[in-house]
Order: sequence, then structure tokens, then C-alpha cells
Amino acid sequence: MDLEVFGTGLERFERGFGESLDVLVRALSGGRVSAEGEFFRFREVDLVPAATLRPVVACTSEATLELAARRGLPMLLGMHVDDREKAAAVAAYDGLCPEALCPERDGHVAAAVGHVADSTRQAVRELKEAMPRWLEPGLAGYVPVDGRRRPARDVPAYVDFLTRVHPVGSAERCVEAILATAEATGVRRIVLMVEGIGDHRRAVDNVRRLGAEVLPRVRAAAL
Repeated sequence: MDLEVFGTGLERFERGFGESLDVLVRALSGGRVSAEGEFFRFREVDLVPAATLRPVVACTSEATLELAARRGLPMLLGMHVDDREKAAAVAAYDGLCPEALCPERDGHVAAAVGHVADSTRQAVRELKEAMPRWLEPGLAGYVPVDGRRRPARDVPAYVDFLTRVHPVGSAERCVEAILATAEATGVRRIVLMVEGIGDHRRAVDNVRRLGAEVLPRVRAAAL
């Protein structure tokens, strides 16, 4: 339904991502940008102020992985895949990316759930109790623009997967999980979803504990 609300349409969604990405990359390189494509056509314009950012492409399929690799753009690998699948994505990327464009592996980013508690059992229990309450209605709320059926997601099974493969648990368990991802994939940047429990106070406490008890030990082990 977002496609309808924002006016981009199904064709743009299914076929226009590569063109959109190219326009964005040119725009973020700074200076002036124009477009003569199927979905974007506009005369040369100045960017004020000129931007010099580099996009990271969320790679959720072979098609988006190839788009990122062919352009030498780093990947964002999602929470829905484990370390083995992330490593396979990095290997596939390396095989497709032109050598002159290929970024350092520390440009890639892995997304994960991060949740610290006094024990791993407590952390897992907290997320298994809290996450389905907001994740299930959130996923159910998607409305396909063309009426196609959406595959159903087994939310409790998905939350179980997240608590098993991501840094969820005691501080020691979180350190081990982060280091294991880095070792298996070569990815050195991890972004953590810290608000899984759905409570502001607990999310702030989670950030504090990650910063005080987990990240210093990860950095020390990585040196």
C-alpha cells in the first residue's frame, strides 16, 4: 500500500530499483545530477548542499545483492539470515563485484537483535514474551498493492530464530555472538535493534548495558 500512497507504483517497485539506486549514487557523489531513464527524467540540477555520502544497499534477494555488487556498494544483511547465509552472501558479492570497485569488507553491515539481561534464559524469555505482541500485528498490517497473497509468517518461530542466532542473552553470550558473526562473515559493522522488548525504559537500559558490558569486550577481542 506504500507504493500507492507515495505514488511510485508496482512497476517502479519491481523493475525500477536499479535506476533509483543509480540516481541516488550520482546525487550523493556531489555537484550536479540529471536523469534520462524509464522512471526518472529531469534536467541537470545543482545539489545544495552537495552530498558526499555512500549508500548501503539492503540485500534481501539475489537481485539486490547483484545490484550492490555490480556497483561496488556495500551490503546491509538483514536479521532474517544466519551467519552461514550472511557468509554466502559476502562470497557471492565478492564473485560479482568488479575488482576496481569492490569495497573493503568492513563496508558491509550486518543487522541483528541485541538484548542483554542478567542471564541468557531471562533475555530469551523477555523477547519471546514481548516481540510477538507488536511484531505479529505489524506484519499482518501489510496490504499488497495488487491484492496478491502474502506468505504467512510464523511469528513465534521467527522470534525463536532471532533469539538463537543473534546477540541475545547475558553479556558473555552477546559478546560471543557478535564475534562469531564477524569471524564467520568478515563483516565488521553490526547494527543492533535494541528496542525488541517494546518498553522505553528497558530499551534505554539495554543500550547502556550493551555500551558498558558488551562492546568494550568485543573491541578488546577484535584488536
